[in-house]
Amino acid sequence: MAAGLLGLCGRRLLAAAATRGRPAAWLRWESSSSRAVIAPAAVVGKRAAEPTMRWQEDPDVEDENLYEKNPDSHGYDKDPVVDVWNMRVVFFFGFSIVLVLGSTFVAYLPDYRMQEWARREAERLVKYREANGLPIMESNCFDPSKIQLPEDED
Repeated sequence: MAAGLLGLCGRRLLAAAATRGRPAAWLRWESSSSRAVIAPAAVVGKRAAEPTMRWQEDPDVEDENLYEKNPDSHGYDKDPVVDVWNMRVVFFFGFSIVLVLGSTFVAYLPDYRMQEWARREAERLVKYREANGLPIMESNCFDPSKIQLPEDED
């Protein structure tokens, strides 16, 4: 795969150098992993020594393994002391603050849509009606004697 990508990049460089009027034989790429050499086919046999440029897979230092330096790394920082403190802070706020205080807040929220109040009120009315000998439920929601209807004018 690396040789294929290197071949593609090498061909692009050769094409760019050829269009600008520079001799393309100056460019020669050699891969460190697959030992593939990319150079123009017509010029390879004519030149004796060409400068080579080694292609490194990834020269960045940031790819170093943090677990070699700190086997107990939690992934927050390169420094072991800062890493442990960051882990403690994250777990303190994540568990203590969010879970404990969040669940306490939800537990003490007020009555949602007054459902508990409606049940207590219904139980109070049932006790009152049973104590006074009234039926628990009536067909009329309102007392018909207190309703004032308009007079018929026909």
